[in-house]
Amino acid sequence: MGEYQRKRGKYILPGTVYMKTIYQIRDYYRLKEKIQDTIDESPDPHQPHVSGSKKGSPTESKAFKIYDDDTIVTAIETAKEEIPEEYRDGVWASVMFNEPYPQDADRTTYGRHKSRFVFTVAAYLGWV
Repeated sequence: MGEYQRKRGKYILPGTVYMKTIYQIRDYYRLKEKIQDTIDESPDPHQPHVSGSKKGSPTESKAFKIYDDDTIVTAIETAKEEIPEEYRDGVWASVMFNEPYPQDADRTTYGRHKSRFVFTVAAYLGWV
């Protein structure tokens, strides 16, 4: 089943931005794992730490590695918290795993919340 963006409403994105945002959201768990792996990795014992060197400190290197991924993860988590709690799991499952919406509310209600969620993530990332 292909990815579908609603055609009407105020949360419409250009097609490429919509798909970029969807795939960035789907990359959420890998990014979380990558951030944790970077935090947990020990510094290279062969890299000497010299104050004022061009290489920088190991901590600084980790911070630069984590910054971009953490920005994306934070945008996704913040936008997810803005979805009303009763629709959050259904919207999340739809975006992440392309699952059908639950039957506890009309599909247009879920579709509206999904559109707003994807739009909000794109806005937090500065893509719109």
